[in-house]
Amino acid sequence: MAEMRQIVSLMLSGEKYGINIMDIEEILRMMDITKVPKAPAFVEGIINLRGQVIPIVDLRKKLGIAVPEESGQTRIINVNIKGKKIGFVVDCVDEVLRLDPEVIDKAPGASTGTNSGYIDGVARTRHGMIIILDVHKIFNPNEANVLSYL
Repeated sequence: MAEMRQIVSLMLSGEKYGINIMDIEEILRMMDITKVPKAPAFVEGIINLRGQVIPIVDLRKKLGIAVPEESGQTRIINVNIKGKKIGFVVDCVDEVLRLDPEVIDKAPGASTGTNSGYIDGVARTRHGMIIILDVHKIFNPNEANVLSYL
């Protein structure tokens, strides 16, 4: 029997997404973000978290989906990508799910984006479908290079 996968489910513009729990360092309430001049459009800015400067990316903008108004449920999910901490702004964090690999299908080839390789799969749950993101593939090499300097 294959090992269960744990994902943190979150909402982006009314749709459920998931990130592998092992990729998440912490989940923070929304805080003041310092804007960075000439940063890519998906970069909201930077925060100072316990003395460490962390770039903040609006995951909705990065994935090309609508950005609703910030609410009391808006969160920053801190992940570690190749040794660099990055915060993702999401609408809300829902729950931690334990998924049997049997309910996870390969990513559909229906995405029209030039790089949809960041979709790790789609989970079929009793509450609907969840698109599972691979945070290590969200940024192309140029974007990752820009983030490394923030």
